[in-house]
Amino acid sequence: MTLKFQSSARFLALALCSLLYAADPQSAEASTGSPIDEEPQDDVEYLRVTAHRLPTKKPTLPVIVRDLDDRPDVGTSALRDLPSFAVSQAGSLGSLTQARVRGAEANHLLVLLDGVEIMDPTTDSGFNFANLNMAGMNSLEYLPGAHSAIWGSDAVAGVLQFRTRPVSDVRRLELEGGSFDSRYVKAQLATVEEGYYYNLSVSDFSTDGTNIARSGSEDDGYDNHSWFASAGLDRERWGLRALVRRARTESDFDPTPFPAFLPADGDRQNRHDERLALLGLDVANANGTVEEHLTLSYFKSHNSTEADGVRNASSDGKRWKLQSVTRWRPGSRYHFDLLLEHEKEEFKQRGEASFFGDPNQRQDFATTSAGIEWLAEVAEGWQLAVSARHDVNSEFENSDSVRVSTRYQLLEATSVWAAWGTGIKQPSFIERYGFTPDSFIGNPDLDSEQSTHFSLGIEQALGAWQVDVTAFRDRLTDEIDGFYFDPTAGGFTAVNQRGTSRRYGMELSASRAWTSGALRVGGSYLHAEDPDGSREIRRPEWLAFARVNQQWGRAMLTLELFSSDDQDDLAFATFPARRVTLDRYTLLNAQVRVPLPKGMQLGLRGANLLDESYEEQLGYEAPGRAVYLSLGIDL
Repeated sequence: MTLKFQSSARFLALALCSLLYAADPQSAEASTGSPIDEEPQDDVEYLRVTAHRLPTKKPTLPVIVRDLDDRPDVGTSALRDLPSFAVSQAGSLGSLTQARVRGAEANHLLVLLDGVEIMDPTTDSGFNFANLNMAGMNSLEYLPGAHSAIWGSDAVAGVLQFRTRPVSDVRRLELEGGSFDSRYVKAQLATVEEGYYYNLSVSDFSTDGTNIARSGSEDDGYDNHSWFASAGLDRERWGLRALVRRARTESDFDPTPFPAFLPADGDRQNRHDERLALLGLDVANANGTVEEHLTLSYFKSHNSTEADGVRNASSDGKRWKLQSVTRWRPGSRYHFDLLLEHEKEEFKQRGEASFFGDPNQRQDFATTSAGIEWLAEVAEGWQLAVSARHDVNSEFENSDSVRVSTRYQLLEATSVWAAWGTGIKQPSFIERYGFTPDSFIGNPDLDSEQSTHFSLGIEQALGAWQVDVTAFRDRLTDEIDGFYFDPTAGGFTAVNQRGTSRRYGMELSASRAWTSGALRVGGSYLHAEDPDGSREIRRPEWLAFARVNQQWGRAMLTLELFSSDDQDDLAFATFPARRVTLDRYTLLNAQVRVPLPKGMQLGLRGANLLDESYEEQLGYEAPGRAVYLSLGIDL
């Protein structure tokens, strides 16, 4: 306890000293200007900050940016045209939805909202995208690869960040209804002025859903109610940022009874409630050679399940995080980013004690981290970044992460880049202490997972086309298997696998724009194997996508095509579990939006227009063809 307090006290003292230093105009000599991090002039470039901890005009790594204004707020279409992004949805909307990038596990992708981690401390299966309503969010950034040296634990395979800062004034009400008795209402009020901004969004979505089981006729419904408010003040030498968010969801799901262990109609509900708050302070000295960025964030989640109307289990998670990032520009062609971070997580589980044991428990741990990144333009057209991070954890061994990345402008239309780095994933509360009577027993002796990542890419302009090609390779040791059957305990548990998991592949994307539209196409190849050489489950070997926007008169038409190769999954009706193959599938989505008088807009969109029958998880039927009609009103 004393050690934890001393670590926290030292961290706070260092953060305060950094703040005072940044505010002192005499603390550094006048800068001659920094070509590598001048203020970007266009909004898209300004958003490309995920590759580094603070905005940088010339990042060493490509960050994929997607505009969310014309995407459905609920669902997965905004994720499926990201390279090597394998989405796994367990049935209809509201069902557990995971993303495995470049063959990694679902919990190896770090998900952020305006820089705040929104991973649920009470789960071990990664971020559940079913609970994310993107109403009011204007863009996402995706950075693939191991980036624990910048972002810490969980950033083993990539970082996905959603942004709420508005880029224009919005006063809008949207109504939508359609298939499966789906209903959606959203209101947004956003203002961007010189010196300040704010963004308010409220949304309510509900659907009767579809039957996710192969048999029976019971539909599994879903409700999602969310709101958030973000605001900021921008002054010459200081700024303030704030964000609050609340989301509540309720989803029906089916039990998986013995002996098939496949979904079968039943009255089961899961309730999820999460809250988030952020407060940030940004300060710079008079000549701009030193910047200090302080952020305090809080995340809380509550999950409960009911069977036949009776609550049978619940869990609560909390996360406090204090971050200090100091940018120091001692020269005109390079700078340093210094990171100090302290995080505390808490976990509480409640349930009925039985013959098998007592699930009631409280757990917590704390992590104190320090890191540094050096970013320089070492020669004309050549950027280099070196990052290192050290984590001190109250429950695990201390860990170190590094990353080296570089970009070179080979020709006017050609640039090449490369990155090497290490990643770390600490075991979750559930993996270490989780307890479900007669089915799962946690393992408190788990070690952290360790990864090594290398990627190489080229960006080429070919006339009106922009072409990107990337090759990658990952090695993961101590991978955690959360479905290991322990015959001694008579149930499933989590263990570190011996050996190395290997993943490698390639990604290709191409895009072009013209006066009335734009086209983006791409695909990826993946080879992912377990330490024993078997194919990793729920990882298609091939993925492909295409998206086109075309203005026709006053109407805007959008077409989306997503294709997934077959993939393996496990059937638990036998012991040991038997491998099965899920069929390949292709999804076609379309949307047309037509402006009407008095600031109104009529929209019609269709999902899975080919009415594909497919499963992304064994036994869980995906929704068929769906059509939705919407009306937008600018107030």
